[in-house]
Amino acid sequence: VLAAGYAPTKHTTQFTVTLDADQSISAVRLELLNDPNLPHGGPGRSIDGLFGLTEFQVTAKTGKKRKKRPALKIVSATADVEPAVRNLDSAYDDRSNQPRVTGPIAYAIDGNQLTAWSADVGPGRSNVPHQAVFVLEKPFEAKAGDTLTFHVAQNHGGWNSDANQNNNLGRFRFAVTGAPGALADPVPAAVRKILAIPAADRTAEQVAEVFSYWRTTVPDWTEANRRLDALWQSHPRGTTQLVLSERTERRPTHRLERGNFLEPAEVVTPGVPAFLHPLEAANPTRLDFARWLVDDRSPTAARAAVNRIWQAYFGVGLIATAEDLGTQGDLPTHPELLDWLAVELMEHGWSQKHIHRLIVASAVYQQSAAASPELLARDPANQLLARGPRYRVDAEMVRDVALAASGLLSTEVGGPSVYPPAPEFLFQPPTSYGPKIWAYDLGADKYRRGLYTFRYRSVPYPAFENFDAPRGDVACVRRPRSNTPLQALTTLNESLYLECARELARRIVVDGGVSAAERLAYAVRRCLSRDPQPAELETLTNFLNAQKERFAAPGADPWPLLAVADAQKTEPLPGNAMAPDLAAWTALSRVILNLDETITKE
Repeated sequence: VLAAGYAPTKHTTQFTVTLDADQSISAVRLELLNDPNLPHGGPGRSIDGLFGLTEFQVTAKTGKKRKKRPALKIVSATADVEPAVRNLDSAYDDRSNQPRVTGPIAYAIDGNQLTAWSADVGPGRSNVPHQAVFVLEKPFEAKAGDTLTFHVAQNHGGWNSDANQNNNLGRFRFAVTGAPGALADPVPAAVRKILAIPAADRTAEQVAEVFSYWRTTVPDWTEANRRLDALWQSHPRGTTQLVLSERTERRPTHRLERGNFLEPAEVVTPGVPAFLHPLEAANPTRLDFARWLVDDRSPTAARAAVNRIWQAYFGVGLIATAEDLGTQGDLPTHPELLDWLAVELMEHGWSQKHIHRLIVASAVYQQSAAASPELLARDPANQLLARGPRYRVDAEMVRDVALAASGLLSTEVGGPSVYPPAPEFLFQPPTSYGPKIWAYDLGADKYRRGLYTFRYRSVPYPAFENFDAPRGDVACVRRPRSNTPLQALTTLNESLYLECARELARRIVVDGGVSAAERLAYAVRRCLSRDPQPAELETLTNFLNAQKERFAAPGADPWPLLAVADAQKTEPLPGNAMAPDLAAWTALSRVILNLDETITKE
């Protein structure tokens, strides 16, 4: 049986077989098998490819009238894997507040709906075939035509019938035997296959796999096995990725009348427009088409690539419609420059680093972004490239700017995505289609670059969406740039931006100097990379003094803005500052971090 389609989280499935001969049945075997269609290859359907078998029962119908008999009593069970007792993972919470656990095979016949057999012995060793054998109290003497029904209770999923919360069996099969004293084969299926190969014909990997099992059966290896098991517990849990599998026979593709899939017309074959250079392969594949795209005779791919690089530096490409270089898109503002960059890319082995160096070292990029009123009136969109680029940075960089200015930004490169703080309701219905896990990170991981922020396709990260980041379920070549009040509310009030303001205030009072003017200049330099103008300094000074008076007034409470717990209020604050003063600097930091210039590339 290969389970597919809808995956309920709590259910009992029944599988009935008709016996074609008289036989004595003393035990039933349940085999769990791998399959490439299952998560991590199975043998279960959970997000980790595992399962929870709550209960296993067998019933029979006998005689000409198929009289149903009580469940055949199972007195013992053995399995090739006996994991330790552990609490059910929180991903499968059913909101019952009952303590559900997984563990050895005995849990599958104990009549308790809160226990289940699992094959989870840790990452790296769980996603392999397994088996369990259930022994009947007394043999069932079956006649030809009698039926057996196997009842598989799987009630260790979560509260929501969603693929992320099922904990079901994936691929499995049943067998019966009349042999007395049946037991589960302790030898793993992979090792059993290797043992059928003559020893002289086994590969080094096969010998190592047999040895890895053999050592677990030898008493002299007890201590080494214990240490190896401890190491296995630190093995990282892998991730999976969809890959392309080429069909052995191509399915026919039809032209559709007016795009209607219900009206297929003649069969069409792979090809390219006749006015372009030919696709020379007799039976072209995707790889042949990819090579055709980057052929020297077809510079469209190179044009698209350099146009997107140019767009990243100037905010708009040489062709404004970077997603459409066809007849319905905009014409290039500088066609010769676009063609020259495309040829440069192709002649330098498609090295994007070469194009990046060309652009940042060019005179056009190193211009000032300042423009006279006359130039702005003549060329508001800077199509003449008479000045340097000026535009608000992308959503991920808005966050990075605040983290960098405050000194919180983690400079670690690479690694898995992280989960910064986000409202919990976003990941629960009805905001999300199904419940999702968002165990936000603590410590330095919380301050990783926006590039590493995990995003669900159906639940965008709100601080990014407010700054025009695209949703995760669509491809996006060119982002629009809007200006809305939500953006200011994000940089003022979102929890991480508040942390940035507090940390920036701490740095101001510790490293910014002694006088208010020195500290204000330090804060502006950290955020704007320049010294403040006299008028700006006056405005900021007035704001700072007003905030100090506000937080020092009777009845005012500066501690919530500082996020200091009651137990910490007796401890000295950074730079030995008073609470009203530090709160005032925090409020000032929020203002500077919220300036348009702070998040503008200029």
